[in-house]
Amino acid sequence: MNLLSVSKLQKEFNGEVLFKNISFEINSKDKVAIIGRNGTGKSTLLKMILGQLDIDEGDVFKNNKVVYGYLSQDVISNRGNTLIEEMNGVFQDLIQLETKISECASELAIHPRDQEILDKYASMTHLFQIKGGYEYHYKIDLILSKFGFTRDEYDREVNTFSGGEKTRIAFAKLLLMNPDLLILDEPTNHLDINIIEWLEDYLTKYDGAVLIVTHDKYFISKVCRKIIEIDQGTSHVYYGTYEEYLVEKVKRYELLLKQFTRQQQEISHLQSFVDRFRYNAKRASIAQDRVKKINRMVKIDKPQTSTRKVKMAFEDKRATREVILEAIDLSFGYDKPLLSHVNFTMRGFDKLAIIGPNGTGKTTLIKVIEQKLLPLSGKVNFLREYKIGYFDQNQAGLNYHKTIFEEIHDYYPMFTNKEVRSVAARFLFMNDDVMKPISVLSGGEKVRLVLLLLMLSNPDLLILDEPTNHLDIETKDIVEDVFDEFSGPIIFVSHDRYFINKIGTKMLHLADDKCTEFDGTYDEFKEYNASKEQKVQEKKQDNTKKRNIKHEISILEQEINKVEEKIKTLESKTFSEEIYTNYVELAKINDKINAYKELVITLEKQYYELHDLEEN
Repeated sequence: MNLLSVSKLQKEFNGEVLFKNISFEINSKDKVAIIGRNGTGKSTLLKMILGQLDIDEGDVFKNNKVVYGYLSQDVISNRGNTLIEEMNGVFQDLIQLETKISECASELAIHPRDQEILDKYASMTHLFQIKGGYEYHYKIDLILSKFGFTRDEYDREVNTFSGGEKTRIAFAKLLLMNPDLLILDEPTNHLDINIIEWLEDYLTKYDGAVLIVTHDKYFISKVCRKIIEIDQGTSHVYYGTYEEYLVEKVKRYELLLKQFTRQQQEISHLQSFVDRFRYNAKRASIAQDRVKKINRMVKIDKPQTSTRKVKMAFEDKRATREVILEAIDLSFGYDKPLLSHVNFTMRGFDKLAIIGPNGTGKTTLIKVIEQKLLPLSGKVNFLREYKIGYFDQNQAGLNYHKTIFEEIHDYYPMFTNKEVRSVAARFLFMNDDVMKPISVLSGGEKVRLVLLLLMLSNPDLLILDEPTNHLDIETKDIVEDVFDEFSGPIIFVSHDRYFINKIGTKMLHLADDKCTEFDGTYDEFKEYNASKEQKVQEKKQDNTKKRNIKHEISILEQEINKVEEKIKTLESKTFSEEIYTNYVELAKINDKINAYKELVITLEKQYYELHDLEEN
């Protein structure tokens, strides 16, 4: 089923065209990524689809039978609500149905033999069950736990949570709403790796369609099988994974270039005939036909591709096998330890990725390594004194009142004007670009300037804190290439798994209670953990084989029968005059019946799991 169609969409700001001729479709179960450089209009496009921005030209068709869900803090209906009240709001129809069932039970107390009320009661309880009335609490608990919320936080008011936590609350609520088309703008912001990986699996299996704006290449590869790229003011649709998109993009460029070249040759050939015979009486009419043919042609624009690359010149560092850094029984934190008994080593050729959930102390560990923060106990030993180059995700070291030229020249006053322009050009700051104030630079331009200054400082060791945050894919590619070419050691914190996988040669995984050291890439680390998990599962299966599954199944069957008998007994009590005339007592019995029905669902789930184990 078609959920959304965008046809020849155009948007202008202050008379300048941001994009035009944007066309694509989204059908049931599609998982679609919108990509492109910062400033190409991706978020603007979403706002036009959602009706938050006017359409200058073109059309957006939205199926009126489709429920659309957009991730924003506007999903939160009342910030004065507690967390659980906000989640319960999604299931208001079930809660209202529950109330109606209670009201119907009260009517039965007065008119116990009224067949119409009995039918109504039976119908509503059946509807309550098939709509998930006994399961929605479980769904809420599952989603909130996956987004990092504990039961202790259920009664906290939403307005007491941080901005990032509110975004996660909105995200959890949106998933519980289960829209037909889920629209997400940078969904991995404010999420740690564990949540992102769970989310990838969830969205891959999601029954509805998903439309995502993201710069997370790993996320795109895992979830999306259709990519819409906004480039040079228009859209191009690709099918397949992110890796297949990269291959297809090159092929498309080569094909368009061939078509453009062939058309230019044809035009040149026709034009040469026109130029030669335009004023020849005998052939003037033929020449005129050639002019008409040229004019009738649908001209192919010359395809463009970004071929500019940053030219690095980090001084080569001789990689050493010596241990250049050692953490010994390290405990770090502030008022109390975030992590204790941390031990790891780093050699001169290592590129050490510090990874793990939010709040485990990754950035704090970086500060301890940099000696900006004293450890609570233990120590960090360096082989010798190293000149450290620090890459700050916030570019806090830049002087925003200066131009690019002034910033470089003030750091390196011995540079001539020509030398300043030369190093700037290597980082794609050409001609008049160097006279731009730093305050007006885009995020990607600021990153390039920080990289330039980092290169000029000639560091022995690089320390990077979230180096790819808020960067578009093209700038991420530049950053990845720069640090991949650096031959010295690197220590970095990142949630960007594509970057971690490309740069990191060693993982340091911080968790709530331990630090795991692993030599290898991120994918190898995941495979190692998966292998460990598989061994645990195999051990469980071995233990299962030793269990008497048939006996356990038999016991469960008996328990289910007992609970079902209790339900029947309680239901028969509701027809007793002394019960149905006492609303309070009737309500208590109905609560017990519902509790026993939930227990039956739980026991049946265990029953089916045991049957699966027996079959395996």
